[in-house]
Parts: sequence; structure tokens; C-alpha cells
Amino acid sequence: MSVQTDFEKGFETEEYEMLILVQASCKGAAIIKDMLKPSIDFLASIDLRTGQFFHEKGRIEWLIKNDNKRNGLGYEFEQFGIYRVAVRKCIPKKLQPYQVQYINNRYMLINVLEEHASNEKLEALKEYYAKPISMENELGSFDLDREFSWFEGIVNWNGVEANVYLETDEEDGDTAEQAMKVLKELVDNIVDNDNKYRAFAAQELTELANEWLEDSDEIDTEKITRELFKKRMEISSITVSPDGSLSLFYNDDDMFWGHIIEIVVEPNGEIISANIAG
Repeated sequence: MSVQTDFEKGFETEEYEMLILVQASCKGAAIIKDMLKPSIDFLASIDLRTGQFFHEKGRIEWLIKNDNKRNGLGYEFEQFGIYRVAVRKCIPKKLQPYQVQYINNRYMLINVLEEHASNEKLEALKEYYAKPISMENELGSFDLDREFSWFEGIVNWNGVEANVYLETDEEDGDTAEQAMKVLKELVDNIVDNDNKYRAFAAQELTELANEWLEDSDEIDTEKITRELFKKRMEISSITVSPDGSLSLFYNDDDMFWGHIIEIVVEPNGEIISANIAG
């Protein structure tokens, strides 16, 4: 069975037209054998068979050949653009508790029929979503990035500027009060917290760092101790979820040849892992 045939089996046979308000442009695609599956998410739609308006997140998917000579990903969509498209809706699946609802609001793209469509309801939503939103307090200014559903900002982390990403209280929401509360508590005890995270990473990764050191081309290099490991780490960014969980990313000072050290913290403050990433 071809990739195209298998892909189409997951969708109803009826083709119809929709208007969609695109959340963000297409940044990449899944690789399926000799094909690519790009996709874009939309924030709202109108079923042009009935005129019914849905303020629900959904996804548009399509296939293209995985060809190095290709130009782009088949179709181009702009953030907050309104498009008229021909589609086939997915066949609904029974979702597991961890799966997001819009898995059953996916559509196979047949064609883009109109790139700059207009609709009063979608235009009003477009204006709402395109409006800049920010939070400001003693920690700094944080701007909403709707593509990723988080507020971005910079905080002083023990003398080093760290990028901070505060996930919104609700998916595609416009507040991050819960994540901000967690960040403030984190910064209030920043020295102890930073030392704790460094110590855990050193405990978990120092031995591995020395293995990487042995595999390097450098000569007369000093063995990495836990204390030296801790000192060489430098904060890069922090992601805070509304449930209180954290992901902290530290630069490795080339102990792992430029990879990032990722530390994951549970909502109760328990550090559960330290790994290399990127």
C-alpha cells in the first residue's frame, strides 16, 4: 500500500469547502518513507456547506514528495491568514486521556481555493489574536507568542540573562498567571534553586562528561569533577508550565561538544532528570 493511499484511508471520502483562520505558518513536516506530511493548525473555521462557525482548534494536513529539488512544502500559509480550502475530514478515533481533542478535527487538504478570503467572524477573531499582549512586573516584560501559547521574556538568573517561556493557563489562552506565580517563587530563592539544579546535573552527568572528554581530540585536559561540572554550567532558558513543572536548559561549556543540559522538575519541586539534548 502506498503512503498516499494509507494517508487517505484516515479521512472521509466527502470533499467540501471551509474557511480557516491559520494559527501559524508551516515550519516543517513529518517524514513518511518517501513522502513528507506538512501541516498547519487553525484557530477557527466555517463549514461552507452550512455556514456554521466553529471556534475550535484544528489541523490541515497534506502530502508531498520528499524531493531535494522541491521548493517549499507545497502550500504557503501566513499566520492569521484566512483561507478558503477544499478538504476531507478525518475519520474520528477514540482518544486516549493524554490525547488532545483536535486530533479528531483534522482535515486532508485537497486544494487552496482562495488565499485572502474574508469573513466577518474570522476577521474579528484575526484582529483579536493579532493584538499584542504582554505582562509586566518586577521581573520584567513578557510578550505573548500565540504560535507556541507562551509568554516570552528575560530574567536575571544569578547575573546571567535567561530566556523564560511561561506557558499560558489554557491552551491558546492569553494569560499565564499560574506560570508567573511559579517563576516568582523560583526567583525568590534563586541561589539555592540554582545550586540544587547544578548539583543534581553534576551527580547525573559528570561521569558521562569524562567519557566524552576521553573521546575528544584534546590533550592534557583536566578531569571533570562534580564541582567543576557545576561551575561550567550556564543557564540558557527556562520553560514554566501552569501546573508548576519546569524545564531548565543550561549551556554545557563544550563538555558535551555544545549540547544543552536539560533539567526537568516536577510541580512538587522534585528533580526527576538531567540529560543532554540538542
